[in-house]
Amino acid sequence: MQNKQYQLLRQIHCRGLIFAITCFVYLIYMQNACAQPAAIDSLKNELAQHSQADTTKVKLLIQLSNAYYNISSDSQILYASEASSIANNLNYKKLQSNAHMQVGNAYFSMNNLDSALAHYTTSLEICHAYGYEDLLASRYNVLGNISIRHTNYGNALLYYDSAIAIAEKTDQLGDLARARSNVATVYYEQGSYSAALKNFMETLDLHERLGNKKDVESSLLNITNVYFRLGDYNKATEYADKAMQMVKQSGSRYNIISCYTTFAMIYNEQKLYDSSLLYLSKAYEDALELKNKFVTNLLKGNMAECYMNKGMLDTAYKLYYESMITSEQLGDLEGVAVCKGGLGEILVKRGHYYKGIQYLKDALAILRKKNMKEEAMVLTGLLSETYEQLGDHKKALQYFHLKSDYKDSIGKDDALKTARSLEFDYILDKKEAQINLLEKDKAIEVSKLKQQRLLLIAALIGLALVIIIAVLIFRNLRQERLNKMLLLEQKKEIEIQAEKLQQLNTFKDTTFSVLSHDLRSPINALTGTMAMLEEGIITPEEFTEHKNELNNKLQSVTLMLDNLLQWAKSQMKGVHTLNPEKISIQRKTLKAFAVLKDAAKQKNIQLISNVPENLYAHADKNQAEMVMRNLVSNAIKFTPDNGKVTVDAEQNGNMIAVRVTDTGIGMSKEQADQLFDGTPNESAQGTNGEKGTGIGLQLSYNFVRNNGGSLVVQSTKGKGTSFLLSLPAEA
Repeated sequence: MQNKQYQLLRQIHCRGLIFAITCFVYLIYMQNACAQPAAIDSLKNELAQHSQADTTKVKLLIQLSNAYYNISSDSQILYASEASSIANNLNYKKLQSNAHMQVGNAYFSMNNLDSALAHYTTSLEICHAYGYEDLLASRYNVLGNISIRHTNYGNALLYYDSAIAIAEKTDQLGDLARARSNVATVYYEQGSYSAALKNFMETLDLHERLGNKKDVESSLLNITNVYFRLGDYNKATEYADKAMQMVKQSGSRYNIISCYTTFAMIYNEQKLYDSSLLYLSKAYEDALELKNKFVTNLLKGNMAECYMNKGMLDTAYKLYYESMITSEQLGDLEGVAVCKGGLGEILVKRGHYYKGIQYLKDALAILRKKNMKEEAMVLTGLLSETYEQLGDHKKALQYFHLKSDYKDSIGKDDALKTARSLEFDYILDKKEAQINLLEKDKAIEVSKLKQQRLLLIAALIGLALVIIIAVLIFRNLRQERLNKMLLLEQKKEIEIQAEKLQQLNTFKDTTFSVLSHDLRSPINALTGTMAMLEEGIITPEEFTEHKNELNNKLQSVTLMLDNLLQWAKSQMKGVHTLNPEKISIQRKTLKAFAVLKDAAKQKNIQLISNVPENLYAHADKNQAEMVMRNLVSNAIKFTPDNGKVTVDAEQNGNMIAVRVTDTGIGMSKEQADQLFDGTPNESAQGTNGEKGTGIGLQLSYNFVRNNGGSLVVQSTKGKGTSFLLSLPAEA
């Protein structure tokens, strides 16, 4: 069985005053390599000899569907649909989910996003309904890719964070690397190049360790485009050469297209337009063979820019216009913006200022809506220059200021410095790993030498023992008096240890009390249900009806144990180790939502984030995540069905203020006063009978104060609760 996952990588290059889309790549990640035509014939023969509609036939159909990727989308859909139908009749839901993924992949490659979304969603729902945790991360990844295609970056990050949380939990490093690479792509699209490069570097290192060659190729190309955006063309060429060497061996068609386009961009920057057009023509021919309308359209826009740079405005205008019409048909708003920007510049060059300005403004409106800062910066600069030529100094100054604002927000110089530092750290880590390996080999060699000298050392030790015994006998009388003094000191030390032991025993009793009281209900529910299932008291279908409720209880247990472990560490160590860094409040909020969305869905509770994008605190990352998760979990627990949990945030001076508000049952002033009294309190039941340890909020309170912030509660019985969290703002 092959399990496909996608990563959507769309690099948009902006040079001077002109947009150029380098390429749009569909990358396939599978447990096995895509089949070649010979393998297709073999699978067809095997399928023809297997007439029985069983699970073996379903697996063969899925493999055959996967083999047709990049060859025939219609055949891919045909075989996957037949596999889904048979799997449904057999009630083999896992294979049915995989079949829906194959159909979704085919529609995705055809740019039919609505159909792809429908099949991806069905596949995800099956995984949730039947508890296939090992498949969830890949499903969230492809749903995030759909959101990127719609440039809905906030929704994409929510899906990718869900994929990361599940991949870490199930130890699926491949899915984890792809989700992190997807997060980096979002940063790249929004102009956050330092964050993008950091994530791409981490992804490259992980794929190298996993031996995923095609993923390594993609990571190298991603890093190439970041350096290209930062204007470091030497570094861009260096990474592009590495990628090309690997691609020549693997023969990945889409990665070959991406390499050709990358070299074309670099030549374009060096004003070697004929060389640039040569590489673009090679990429265009490959894209035509793959029958990928989206990629060919993007390459046409690239060629339009190159012709414009050569001064061939008529050819450039024709290509831009054709690409704009196709982009509108495909629903590609970014492509529309790119083409309108190019058409606007050509019109301005020809002296048609007002018509050109209208095209430029239309393009700018799309880019500002999509928060594409770098592209918007270029257009505002072009509009400023055009209005200056027309003598409208007021509007020229207005767009000049807008361009400056975009430039400051991107901060390429700082990003380039950070990029070089990140690359240095990456290379240093690899060298340290090599040194450690050499040191390990050296240690083995030293161990062999020690074994050869073992007899000699044993003889020397024996002689030394004889000498020591003689000395001890000689000094026996003097030692007796010293022993008396030592006994007194040992007695004092024992008394101190006894006191510490008593404290630890008290801590143990408290911990067991909490565990026995608060964990009994969910564990009894699980063991009781499993017992009834084994004894035949309930059927598997009835068990399935209660599975979501049991899963929700187990998620509550997981958070409960996490809180207990963190609280136990704080009680035994007495201090907290802090690693403060710059953290995004929006990301931490979305990550908490991703982890707890199933619990909210169980009660039909709406999770709402009103946290601005560019809001950063200076705090320990892990402690901040624990606080946000506890506050949101607590809000869900005490909110009845069909309620809301809302997170708002703003900066007040040098502090970040976060408010977590629910429409729950609230609490009395006496209950609120006991929340942060320094000891775990007996936890009240949630609106659906949820239980907890009672230490989650106390732990959050300690973590917030440990990071230099504060946590207070405002609540009215029957009217909901608000927790007000403050953390130091990033300087």
